Amino acid sequence: MKYPVSSRRNFIKKASSASLAALGGLHLASSAGAMSNGSRPVPVDGIARGKVFLDAKETGQAEGQRGLAGMLVSNGTDIAMTDREGRYELPVSEDTIIFVIKPRNYRTAVDDLNLPRFYYIHKPDGSPDEDFIYKGIEPTGPLPASIDFPLYPSPEGDQLKVLLTADPQSYNLEHLKWYGEEAIREFRELDVACGIALGDIVGDHLVLLDEYNRINSRAGFPWYNVVGNHDFNFMAKEDRYVDETFKRIFGPTTYAFQRGPVHFIVLNNVYWEGFDGFLNNGWPQRRQYFGHLRDWQLQFVRNYLKFVSKDERIAVCTHIPLVTLPHVNEMHRTRETKELMKILSSHPHTVSFSGHNHYNTNYILGKEMGYNPPGGGTHHHFNLTATCGSWYRGPYDHAGIPMSRGRDFSPKGYAVASFDGGSDYHIRFKGLGFPEDYQMNIAIPRLVTRKQLGTQLVQANVFNGSANTRARMRFDGGEWLPMKQAMTIDPDYVALRERNKLAMEGSDGLLMAPVDTDHHWVAAIPESLANGWYEVEVEATDHFGGRWTDVRVFVVSDRAEDLHHLSQGTRTRREV
Repeated sequence: MKYPVSSRRNFIKKASSASLAALGGLHLASSAGAMSNGSRPVPVDGIARGKVFLDAKETGQAEGQRGLAGMLVSNGTDIAMTDREGRYELPVSEDTIIFVIKPRNYRTAVDDLNLPRFYYIHKPDGSPDEDFIYKGIEPTGPLPASIDFPLYPSPEGDQLKVLLTADPQSYNLEHLKWYGEEAIREFRELDVACGIALGDIVGDHLVLLDEYNRINSRAGFPWYNVVGNHDFNFMAKEDRYVDETFKRIFGPTTYAFQRGPVHFIVLNNVYWEGFDGFLNNGWPQRRQYFGHLRDWQLQFVRNYLKFVSKDERIAVCTHIPLVTLPHVNEMHRTRETKELMKILSSHPHTVSFSGHNHYNTNYILGKEMGYNPPGGGTHHHFNLTATCGSWYRGPYDHAGIPMSRGRDFSPKGYAVASFDGGSDYHIRFKGLGFPEDYQMNIAIPRLVTRKQLGTQLVQANVFNGSANTRARMRFDGGEWLPMKQAMTIDPDYVALRERNKLAMEGSDGLLMAPVDTDHHWVAAIPESLANGWYEVEVEATDHFGGRWTDVRVFVVSDRAEDLHHLSQGTRTRREV
């Protein structure tokens, strides 16, 4: 079904003047412009030539400066290595982004917003954005005679720390303010080389990308960005044009860079099925997408791995998870994961990161999913919860910011990935506003009757737990008892959501419905406990061998009426 252009134009007429003014201010401020990604067109209409050079004069100009041999430059599929003079050649179409792959011990240009500028957009006719709400790429004109990339010396050791965030997803300026107050305040204290945002940078309103970048720049380190399904131009009729605004601001949506011993491969794995009309609120429909890797992207990975040593680490970054829990709709997983795993099997040290689902999950992929490196091994896929939690919903905290727990009851947060050489790595999850050792929630009724002993469960929600996690519990320092992994919801999240329903005036909307996840460990309270007060302690050993503990206090009593009596006090009505 076709929809008239006037529908979009009527929408824009209703937009605020402030929004339209901000739209006009979104443009790249880099001599190395930007280019397109989408469904890479096959026809070749030219050859891009250029030079990768050491910018010793810091002019950004290649003339009179030494070229760098052995550097990698790509058009999104093909990869060329520079010759002894630093020169390269690559085929281009009318819709291509040429980019240099940042090598170890060098940095690319970084602008005032801490965004790496490592690409050139060749799009002679610009974006077909007449019907878009947010503008795409201006016409770039003919292919330049030389597309040059400056690099700068920047020594990098074998140890590396990288910040991972997912789904900051601000829908308005107030959300951005909360993000700045909560997240950026913590990020500034981190000792990391760079940040990687795993998609859904904003929530549909792409004019906010500029403000997001301004706030993010205050963290004090460069940011690499992954495109998400909420970063799209929903008016696009084809997949190849849906990320035109994103590319105008950030550059290619499939690319690679190296930091120390780690090769990061960023892949846009959100496939857009095309504009499909408007919602009742005037915004375009936005759920016609699914997880997908295009053939040319898989070829890019194949081509890049030819240049990567088997001793070095490969980290794949996507928005939609490569795999999901069984009950999750298949649109929220990547269809070509097995093919990607087969390609990655040439290297034994691989890991991948994603966002999208707004809860933490860890997956260990082996032969059954196509990963079978020489000598054996597994691939770890880490799906990170959202920096905005449950879309900035729920009761406000003491600072007036929604607590916004994830649907698995994990706090809104982030992760720091630490690498030591190619073979060793560690991921630490951190809840915003919580101490570093807050890694689990223990759910147990405060009041337990004797009849419940032997059946009432102690449930430990280990926020970043995996199949490799082990948990155990003990009562008052007694014997340790094993706990079993379970696929379930956190009852404390259910209780929080019910309280949220009763006090909507003190919240920013209702928390999303809970979701079953597999990072819970359960065991029954022993029947041998006598009446009285107890402290239950849970110890969990995480995927990387880290140990975390937490405690809860509860009371055991013979009769339910005794528990009712204990619950009374001078703050409740006295029953006589």
